[in-house]
Amino acid sequence: MASITQHNGKWRVFIRKKGVSKTAIFERHADAKAWAARIETEILDNQHHVIQAKPAKQYTLYDILERYKNEILPTKRGGRAALNRVKFLQRHDIANIKVNDITPQDVANYRDLRLKTVQGGTVNRELAVLSSACENAIKEWGLMRDNPVKKIRKPPNPKERTRRPTTKEIDDICKALGYDVDVKPKLIYQRVAMAFLFAIETAMRAGEICGLTWDNIDFSRRIAHLAITKNGHSRDVPLSRRAIELLKQLKDIDENKVFAINQATLDVFFRRARDKCGIVDLHFHDSRREALTRMSKKVPVETLAKISGHRDLTILLNVYYRPDMEEIANMLD
Repeated sequence: MASITQHNGKWRVFIRKKGVSKTAIFERHADAKAWAARIETEILDNQHHVIQAKPAKQYTLYDILERYKNEILPTKRGGRAALNRVKFLQRHDIANIKVNDITPQDVANYRDLRLKTVQGGTVNRELAVLSSACENAIKEWGLMRDNPVKKIRKPPNPKERTRRPTTKEIDDICKALGYDVDVKPKLIYQRVAMAFLFAIETAMRAGEICGLTWDNIDFSRRIAHLAITKNGHSRDVPLSRRAIELLKQLKDIDENKVFAINQATLDVFFRRARDKCGIVDLHFHDSRREALTRMSKKVPVETLAKISGHRDLTILLNVYYRPDMEEIANMLD
């Protein structure tokens, strides 16, 4: 039976049948169902070549990662970033080692080599993907005896980001993207500016914003419903008056998608505008920290967690809540 799930406003299909794994992404649910039915029929008719399993001792780490990519990643949210990490690992020399021969020292060598060019947080995310692949190879596929990633020391993660966009930076980026509050945003880069402003009002992630459909918006209750989020739980996001104004400006641009833009395009245009303005070390995701810090002046932390979707208050307080202590000092008077 095919698995069809919604992801970032699109429909992801995953099929595993008679040893064959196939996955694809479609704009429309009807297209996803039609493709799934056709592929399943072809598999049953033996039109897809089924690769015979190799003896376990012949499997390399590349093979494990390939199976993980085809069978496990399609079932996970946030798969695009993990997919890029899998592909990177597959291009590295470590992927050529047979699974029965790989040792903790091999993984440690990979860690140390990567730390010469990237930060510890990046390495830890790559090791997490590698560890997950190994766990599946042990528990599900019977191809490995133990997980070498669990036997090495992980590098320390960098300090949590504290960056928040200033009012001038927000204005400069919107200007660079051609946003005008009095003009309907027909161009993609204008809608990127609006997505940035909307993120500051709602604390929504870029993927959540790009996946937003008009069916998700309840104007009477001033709520945006997110059926699927990063942590796998749905949530309702309250909309400020400014957020509602932005949404009304977007009406009639697209009959389905609110912002009519995908996450990759949003990221490219935002980075270009940021760099054009000479702004250093600002990410689109920093809008989430700005939004939550602003909201913290109006609602208690428990409500803030409900808005942001954080199930761990420690992460919310340490990573995303960054008050201006001068403002706090003035509040004490």
